[in-house]
Amino acid sequence: MTKFALIIEDHPIFRDALMVSMRGIFDESRLLAVSSAEEGLSHVKAGGSVDIVMLDLGLPGMNGVEAVASFRRKCPAAAIIVISASEERREVDAVLRAGATAFISKAASAQVITDIMRKVLNDEPLESTWISRGGNQKFCEEQALMLTPRQRESLVLLCQGLSNKEIGLRLGVSEITVKVHISSIFRTFSVRNRTQAVLAARRLGIFSPEQAE
Repeated sequence: MTKFALIIEDHPIFRDALMVSMRGIFDESRLLAVSSAEEGLSHVKAGGSVDIVMLDLGLPGMNGVEAVASFRRKCPAAAIIVISASEERREVDAVLRAGATAFISKAASAQVITDIMRKVLNDEPLESTWISRGGNQKFCEEQALMLTPRQRESLVLLCQGLSNKEIGLRLGVSEITVKVHISSIFRTFSVRNRTQAVLAARRLGIFSPEQAE
């Protein structure tokens, strides 16, 4: 694989473990590991190519949302994967809004992390952008309860494959209003696209394939 991966982790043992895992996907010459976001950004500013960035949430210096947002600005096409021991939904939501592609728990196995990397590199849809201990996808009933009745109706129609325009016609609202509803759904579920929203709806029991028939 010719893509380049940048690993940013200040803990030497975990950094080495990530390097070992990624060697099964990337050629070693296409891997770079550094201990701070500043070092990683220096590589980018020097003209280094980056296709995937893996970074710890609690880095020294620039960290968290600031680090994710900086890499998103400098590497708009790169996949940004946050790996953290945190399980706080507020932190997860913040980094996903800042531009992270996915949030993976440090408690997840090396195999789970490797599988997620392969999916991201192959542009395969993830069931969720939040992967917890053991690779479980983070969806809970409170997320479904956060949806308004109109958002839930929009989600069901989205799951049936209707476009925003078609959803608007079905619900008797403008296409702009539908876009607002869909954006709110994405934020609530911490997903980035319609495919991930459908998968979330299925896991929460909001939609089943039979409803599309």
